[in-house]
Amino acid sequence: MLLLVTDLEEKRAAQAALEQTVRAGLADQGLRNIGFPSGNADEIIYSNGDGDLWAAFAAVDGAAVPRRWNAFGVFDPKRHAQMITVEINIPTTSNSARVAGFFARDAATGQVFLMHDGSVGGGKPGVGRSAFLLWSKADPEEVYGEGGEVRSGVIIGAVDSDDLTGRLWRFVQLVKGFKDAVKRGDLDDPEVRKAIAEWDNFNSESAGRRKGRRRAEIDYISYHGEVVERLFEERSARCRDGERVLNSRLIDLYVRNGQTMTEIYEVKTGTDRQSIYTAIGQLVSHSVGAAADVTRTLVIPEGALPPDLDRCLDSLSVRVRRFTLSSGKAPKVILS
Repeated sequence: MLLLVTDLEEKRAAQAALEQTVRAGLADQGLRNIGFPSGNADEIIYSNGDGDLWAAFAAVDGAAVPRRWNAFGVFDPKRHAQMITVEINIPTTSNSARVAGFFARDAATGQVFLMHDGSVGGGKPGVGRSAFLLWSKADPEEVYGEGGEVRSGVIIGAVDSDDLTGRLWRFVQLVKGFKDAVKRGDLDDPEVRKAIAEWDNFNSESAGRRKGRRRAEIDYISYHGEVVERLFEERSARCRDGERVLNSRLIDLYVRNGQTMTEIYEVKTGTDRQSIYTAIGQLVSHSVGAAADVTRTLVIPEGALPPDLDRCLDSLSVRVRRFTLSSGKAPKVILS
């Protein structure tokens, strides 16, 4: 279970760890100008070079919600002012949901994670959090606060982990890709708009289904979207005439030939019984009305399955694919 970090001292410690980890992973580029809609500011920027992640930190105590400013973007040393791709700001005296960033602590391990609630604007009316979460295929995780408060957000990474800068870079690329897609008009497609509305309608579908995660499991959860993305890229490369690869709030990935669903994929980040039971139900219920020979595929991490579940999946003609994460500071999803 993830718990919202509310204690001010714990938040300050988490912010300090975040900044220390990022500074250790990126080089000091000196004082640089940073541009944003309301003006610009000079701050020390950290980056490993042209076209790579940049990060900057500052205190914004005079804002309506005082916060620690954590800005990230794509470094271009030739620009007079660096452009912000995304801010993951942390309220310093409150836990106001008006600010997208927050910290969450794993109740089992004590590990603290940087979170973002997915509130990314696309620059057009009606294009925001729901559109970004659907487009990015991110899997928001529920975080429990005091007094029964529940907040959901995308796990960026552990604040003291060596791979944090790689995870931040992945998130920056996702946000940039989303904003570019909005500019191109990719989200104006009626089917995409319908899927966004569906995401809104079923936003609470995952309430309470994840508790007691360990660090390894949380690592997999935070890469759920990248697993779906790798599947999307792989299957899109094999599309024949009339085929489209799609996803919705309820379905991780599916293939449609004309108006008929021919393939459906469900990604789970665990191999426990509950995850497998849930996946079987989703694969079956969400393919009702599809072609009689629809292909159902369950995608799960490497790891042993109980023999009876192996037999069950085989008898239901559910194919199983595995994935792993590569080692290093910027792990990548590897599909079997």
